[in-house]
Amino acid sequence: MRVAIVSTYPPRACGIGTFSRDLREALLGADGVSSVDLAAIVRDEVTEQAPEVVARILQDQRGDYAAAGRVLDRRGDDVVVMQHEYGIFGGPDGAHALSLAREIQQPMVLTLHTVLSSPSVGQAETLRALCAEAALVCVFTETARRMILEARFVTPERVRIIPHGGPTELLPGSQNGDATTDGGPIDAGRHVLATFGLISPGKGIEIAIEAMPAIVARHPEVLYVVAGQTHPEIVKQHGEEYRLSLERLVRDLGLEDHVTFDDRFLSIPELGSMLRATHIYLTPYRSREQIVSGALTFAIVAGCPTVSTPYFYATDLLESGAGVLVPFDDPTALAAAVNELLDDPARLERVKRTAQEVGIELAWPAVGRQTAEVLREAIALGPRSRERRPSTTTLPRARLSHLLTLVDDVGILQHADGIVPDRASGYCTDDVARLAIVALGLRRTTGEESHARTLALAVAFLRHAWVPAERGIHNFLSYDRRWLDEPHVGDHLGRTAWALGEIVGMEPPSALLEPSRDLLVDLLPVLAEQHSPRTMAFAMLGLARARRAGIGQDVLGDLALRLADAQRANATPDWYWAEDALSYDNARLPQALIAAGACLSDDGLVREGLRSLNWYAAELGVDDRYLHLVGHLGRRRGSSPPEEGEEQPLDAAALVEAEVEAFAVTQDESHARRAVRAFEWFLGRNHLEVAVYDFATGGCHDGLGEHAVNRNQGAESTLAYLQALLALDAAGLRASLPE
Repeated sequence: MRVAIVSTYPPRACGIGTFSRDLREALLGADGVSSVDLAAIVRDEVTEQAPEVVARILQDQRGDYAAAGRVLDRRGDDVVVMQHEYGIFGGPDGAHALSLAREIQQPMVLTLHTVLSSPSVGQAETLRALCAEAALVCVFTETARRMILEARFVTPERVRIIPHGGPTELLPGSQNGDATTDGGPIDAGRHVLATFGLISPGKGIEIAIEAMPAIVARHPEVLYVVAGQTHPEIVKQHGEEYRLSLERLVRDLGLEDHVTFDDRFLSIPELGSMLRATHIYLTPYRSREQIVSGALTFAIVAGCPTVSTPYFYATDLLESGAGVLVPFDDPTALAAAVNELLDDPARLERVKRTAQEVGIELAWPAVGRQTAEVLREAIALGPRSRERRPSTTTLPRARLSHLLTLVDDVGILQHADGIVPDRASGYCTDDVARLAIVALGLRRTTGEESHARTLALAVAFLRHAWVPAERGIHNFLSYDRRWLDEPHVGDHLGRTAWALGEIVGMEPPSALLEPSRDLLVDLLPVLAEQHSPRTMAFAMLGLARARRAGIGQDVLGDLALRLADAQRANATPDWYWAEDALSYDNARLPQALIAAGACLSDDGLVREGLRSLNWYAAELGVDDRYLHLVGHLGRRRGSSPPEEGEEQPLDAAALVEAEVEAFAVTQDESHARRAVRAFEWFLGRNHLEVAVYDFATGGCHDGLGEHAVNRNQGAESTLAYLQALLALDAAGLRASLPE
C-alpha cells in the first residue's frame, strides 16, 4: 500500500507537522505499507525539505494545492491522508484545501485536528465540503465523533476513531539522558511542573504562573518549566509580546527561582528527558474547543500525572484517572490540585501508574497499525463518486519585478517608457486604489509581509487624497508631490471605496483596518449621491466586500437599485446595457450587480447582472477562437465596430473578475470557463495571437493594437493583469483549460 500524507511537516515548527512525521514512521512499521509520501504545506518556498516530500504547497498559493493533487496522482499513491486544521491551509477558513481534495483521484481519509462546537458559517461550509470529498473521516476521541455527527458534517458509517499517537522513546524506562533546559541541567531535588509545545495566548500559561505563589508556599522546591518556541503565526502577527508578558509576570511575582523558560523546539530525546524529570504535567489551556493535544498525549505516553483545564480532549483522556481537571482561568483551583497531589505521594503514584497504563495504548506502533487498517478500508471503499478530470495547466506565478519598479514610497507611477518608469507622469488615485487591491491579494496568496507595507502606503495615499471639507477626492499627484487637480467626484472615488471595502472585508491587522474603515465611513454620504454607472459600480463592489463589517449596506442597496433601474430603462434585447456606449472597464457594471445581489440576497439583482454579463461577453466573442475587446475609442449603440482603437488590459481583467463573480454566486461552470478564456487574452487568445503579458519582466503591455502590442508597460495594465490572475487563483481556477 502506497500512502500520501498532506500536512505541514518538519522543519516547519508545527504540532501537526510533528504528528505527520511520527505517523509516517509508524505507518512504515505497519504490515503492508510500502511507502509514505508527503505533500508539505510550507510558508517559505526556499526551505529545504526532507526527501520524502514529493510536493510543496505554499500555504496561501491556491494553485499549488491542485498541482500537488496531480503530483500525488502521477506517483500512483493508493490513498491520501489529509491532516486538517483550519489554520494550516490558505484561503478563507482554510478553503484552499478543497482545491487539492477535488483534484486527487485516490480515496481520501480526512483526519480532523479541530472540531468546533460553534463553527462560523465559513468554517462549517469548508469542513462539510471536505468531508463530502473523503472516503472516511477520522477523529481522535468519542467526543469529536459525537460533535461532527451532531453538526451533520458526515454520516456515522464514514467516521472512525483513531487515538493520537506518542513516540515510544517517551515510554517510561526509555533512556534519554539527564533533563536540561537551555539554562542548564534540572536539579534532581526539584519537584518539576512542566508545560511544553508552541507557545501562544490560548495555552493559558499565565494562569499556571499565577498559581505558582500558592504552590511555592507549600512546596518551595517546585520548579515550573515552560518549554517551547512561540508559535510562528503568533510571532508573525504579534512578535514575542506574549512570551515577554509571561516573563514580566514571573518577575512581578518574584518567581525567578521557580519558573524557567526553555525557548527551544525540543527534539524527542530532549522532550523525553524533560518529561522523565516531570512530577506533574500542566495544560491550563483557556479554550474548551481543543479536541486534540499532541503535548498532552506525549505527557501521558511518558506516564506523567496531569493537571488540566477541561477542554474536550483532556476531558476524554483524563477520565481514566490519569490526571485531575480544574476549571478554566482559575489559578486558585489549579494551585490546590497541584498541592493536593504533591501533598499525597501515594495518590500521585496511583495517578502516575494510570497514566502509564493509558500511555502504552497511545504509543505510535499501535496507532500506526490502527491507521493502516483504516487506510485499507478506504481503498476498498474507493474514492467518492467523481469523474476523472482532464489534465490542466496551473496558473503562472505572479512575477513582481516590474510592479516593484513602478512602486515607490509615495504610490505607483502611472506610466512607463517601455519598462522604465516615467516620473513625469506622477501618480493617480485610480492606480493607487488598484494597487491596494493587488497588494491585498498578493499578501493573501504569498503570505509575505512586504505586501503589507505596500498596502499601508496605498491607504496613506488614499487618505491624503480625500478632502472632507470639499466632499471630493484628488486624482492626480505630480512626482514632486503637488496635487494637480481640485478635489472632485468621479470613478476614482468609486475605486477608492472599492479598495477600502476589500481591505475591511479581508480584515488585515487592526492597525490598518481601523483607518480604512474610518475613511470608508467618511465617503458614504458622497457615495450615496453618485449616478455615474462606473462610479456606482466600483463603490458597490467595495461595499459588497465590506459586508462583514456591516458598513454602508443601505448605500449599497440604493446604488444597486439605481444601477439596475438604469439598465432596465436603457436595455433592449440587442443592447442589454445601462449606457448607450461601451467604453472602458465595462464588465464592472454587471459584476457589481451580481456582487450586490449576492450580498443583499436579492436574486433580481443577480439575474440582472447575469443577463448583462452574458450579453456583453457574447459581444466580445468570449466563446469564439479569439476574444475581441472593445477598444479605447469605444463602441456606440447601433454602430459597426471596424475601428475601436487599442484593446485595453483593463477590460480583459474586468471580464475575468465579472465571470469569476458569476461563478462564485451561481457555481455555473460556464462562467468559470469564460473567466479562464478571458484571462487567456493576456497570454495570446487575441486577434494577434501574441502575449500582452510580458513573462520576462512581469509587466503588461498597455494595449493591443491592430498590428502590434503597445511597448509601454504602465501601472494600469500591469495591475490589471495581476488583479485578473489573483481573481482566478482565489476562485481555484487555472489559467488554461482544455477545449
